[in-house]
Amino acid sequence: MILAGIDSGGTSCRVAVCDQTGRVLKKCTVSGHNPNADGFDALEESLRKCLTQALDPYGGLDCPLDALHMGAAGGEGENKRRLEEILRRLLPSARQITVSSDALIALSAGLGRKDGGVLIAGTGSIGFIRKGGKLLRFGGWGYLADKGGSGWALGRDGFRAAMAGHDAGLPPTALTELYEATLQMTMMEAVPALYQGEIALASCAPLVFRAAELGDRPAMEILRENAAILVQTLEKMSRAFGGPCPVVLAGGLLGADSPYLSILRKQAAGLPVTLLHAPLPPVYGAAALAAAEAGLPEDPEFERQFACSAQ
Repeated sequence: MILAGIDSGGTSCRVAVCDQTGRVLKKCTVSGHNPNADGFDALEESLRKCLTQALDPYGGLDCPLDALHMGAAGGEGENKRRLEEILRRLLPSARQITVSSDALIALSAGLGRKDGGVLIAGTGSIGFIRKGGKLLRFGGWGYLADKGGSGWALGRDGFRAAMAGHDAGLPPTALTELYEATLQMTMMEAVPALYQGEIALASCAPLVFRAAELGDRPAMEILRENAAILVQTLEKMSRAFGGPCPVVLAGGLLGADSPYLSILRKQAAGLPVTLLHAPLPPVYGAAALAAAEAGLPEDPEFERQFACSAQ
């Protein structure tokens, strides 16, 4: 039996091919694309490249895969149907092909087939719970609609704070010097550059962390305010779950050593949630979902074999 899991994000696309025991046979990583931001053609080309390399020893794109599951950024709603069509076109001999959001594979990587939640905070932020076979979504509607908590929101709030000196309502902050040094322009020059699409605000989030490490009060307040928005999401998730809820943390902002995570844990201390990190990456969650779709029972040995052979 040949199974495949895909973790398709806006930055990278990862494929893991494994057998029914969970032993990884081949891996591949290429640049990724979010269909909402980059379009379907760019994503299809990434998938073609990654799958061709990963399946080369097994017949390439004509490989008779028993099951494939892809978790994709932007892989919901109408996009889900279009992505499944793309994969069926690329892999005409595959028996089972399914697509979900990248949140579901992160949840699966941490909790297997058990009910629980996942909270992702990277460029964007989103929460999901799985309960009794149903998925409920919390946020994740993009930077123009979401309240905050994401890397984009941190970068935006940091940019606003860095206007200190030009805006009489803002206190002095280390963020001004950090933004100007990183952007290589003054903040007054950065304003038109921002509105002309020349500044990626999410990439500025690390500057807020750096300023906070220096003890900068405005930066610390930005982290606290945005973490509070994630706590609101966790509160809604736990309420909908109806009891103590294990929540898998994912995304670049919530790494084990992240100061943002430390703030989040303190603010969420009173909620009936257990925050945890998945022992394996999301691509494992995709492979585990492929195994479920192929009819394999859940088996801890599958995870162990994947972990041992994925190095």
